[in-house]
Amino acid sequence: MALLRWGIIGCGNVAEHKGGPPLYAVDDSELIAVMRRDQAKAEDFAKRHGAKRVYTNVQQLLADNEINAVYIATPPNLHCEQTILAARSGKHILCEKPMAMTVDECQRMVDACRDVGVSLMIAYYRNHYPNIVKMKTLMDKGAIGDVVLARINCTAYFNPNRNDLKNWRLNPEISGGGVLMDIGSHRISLLQYLMGDIASAQGFAETVHLDAAVDDSAVFSLRFESGAHATANINWNVGVGRDVVEVYGTTGCLRCSPLNSGKLTLETKPDGIVELKQEPLQHTHTGLVENFVKHLKTGEPIRCSGELGLQTNAIIAQVIQ
Repeated sequence: MALLRWGIIGCGNVAEHKGGPPLYAVDDSELIAVMRRDQAKAEDFAKRHGAKRVYTNVQQLLADNEINAVYIATPPNLHCEQTILAARSGKHILCEKPMAMTVDECQRMVDACRDVGVSLMIAYYRNHYPNIVKMKTLMDKGAIGDVVLARINCTAYFNPNRNDLKNWRLNPEISGGGVLMDIGSHRISLLQYLMGDIASAQGFAETVHLDAAVDDSAVFSLRFESGAHATANINWNVGVGRDVVEVYGTTGCLRCSPLNSGKLTLETKPDGIVELKQEPLQHTHTGLVENFVKHLKTGEPIRCSGELGLQTNAIIAQVIQ
């Protein structure tokens, strides 16, 4: 019997292409059941992904005793309620990002899981990309000297008519915000992983171009407990897509673009630029599930824990205050 026996709450696009396949592709992990309000769509998902059972409400899935972990792949406004219900049912939890709508909701999720002794992971999957892990390893080894600065450039053009981008992202009552919550949360978590705890944040998250009730542009700066700095721009309103992370130290710099499948370089003097590209992950959430399995087997820490997810939301709150 697999160590992790999953139920999925919410079988939409993210579960279809990102979070779902690793639940049954990773060793010691198995997909047992799925839940979606539309039974026909749930059955179709289950058939394609090999789930044994289908449910149409959360309580039914959580009552399934074969399941010991749930993947919550619903919009952010449901994360807090569903995480607390899952925790009280004794299930370990992988929750999609952003963790919740507010810092208070995040704290309630952390407290609920801690109270009953279940593990909570937040799906900041970029922290497990092989390129990013290699960057972290090199930084920790001193490959670029003392780390002093990081820069993030993440641009795209949001088209709300695209089939894979549903309009709930433009509804702040469901999404909690725009580009800063949706994409910026990923990059803040990434910087936490690479650079350590964040001491303070300043910036802007505003609607610059889109006719929408949420921000389409976020620009912010961070100061880390180490004293290092970071700057970031996250955009839904730029016609040329960029996905770049750079880290600078006293003796060199690391640059990765795009983060999973792109080029990773180390630049130092006198060696110049060396390419260190790692093999990309086939599915974005593979590293998350592998980390969860190791956590339960060996006690290895969760890289994207509920506590760290709470800190990410707290930094977002600082930027938009």
